[in-house]
Amino acid sequence: MIHVIGHSNPDSDAICTATVTACWLNHCGRPARAWRAGEASTETRFIFREAGLTLPPFLDIPLLKEDVWLVDFTDPLQGPAGLIQSNIIGIIDHHRLGGLTTLLPPEVSIKPVGSSATVLWLMINTEMRNAMPPAYGILLLGALLSDTIDLLSPTTTEDDLRAATELCVWSGIKRRTFAQALIAAKTDISGLSAEQLLNKDLKVFSLVGIDARIAQIEISTSGQIAPLLNELQETMAQMAMSTGAGLVVLMVTNITECCSSLYFAGPEGGSTPSFSVEGMVSRKKQLLPWLERFLLQSRSQP
Repeated sequence: MIHVIGHSNPDSDAICTATVTACWLNHCGRPARAWRAGEASTETRFIFREAGLTLPPFLDIPLLKEDVWLVDFTDPLQGPAGLIQSNIIGIIDHHRLGGLTTLLPPEVSIKPVGSSATVLWLMINTEMRNAMPPAYGILLLGALLSDTIDLLSPTTTEDDLRAATELCVWSGIKRRTFAQALIAAKTDISGLSAEQLLNKDLKVFSLVGIDARIAQIEISTSGQIAPLLNELQETMAQMAMSTGAGLVVLMVTNITECCSSLYFAGPEGGSTPSFSVEGMVSRKKQLLPWLERFLLQSRSQP
């Protein structure tokens, strides 16, 4: 059995694309099962409801010596416990490589596109697409539109645009209506505590040798997050202390205005004031390179 897993604190791409990857592997005659490595967001639950499908179960088995297929990440720091003791046989991703080592050569498909859903869609041939239920097209379309913010993110490529068009046809979904409802679910943070918001889309990175934790919260209006900012910053400081992280960054992205406000905590960034960056919406393509330059410059100063 191949266990298909996305990263911890999973977003829609990690859960939706893992689900379709397992379906694709099963249709290829390779028994597989999808799991989720964390709670599903309001947005992800919306996508599964639209598709009429059930969320994959929470990962609750040890991965020691199990065959594993990774989706939407390659950094062991972002994976579930026991991942490094598993036998990673496949990877579908759209991020930079994260220092992963494997026992044997895996099947790898990584492309610089807007979502892992796009990568998988490009891998599935016409015959296989016709054999799979169209509901899975809704999962891939939802993951693609989520990661690219309805194709407006700077990570969007021609492959994403073409995939979105083809997935709309295959699934029978009207993109505009679907995308509006998806964005509404994506930016719904009502009822979530500061701790829940900080962990909602949190990823762990090693940047120039520093343990960095970067959370992203996507909103449609600044008023949504304003009442929680003080508590969020206190929670960030607590996270830095409890985990020993050198840097904790909160990226609050206003997807309506296409800008992000950045907040810092931890010994490597606690003295850095918060500020906003126009046009910054992507953690992987825009924030990470900026952070690496920032940390290198900080270390070079006397």
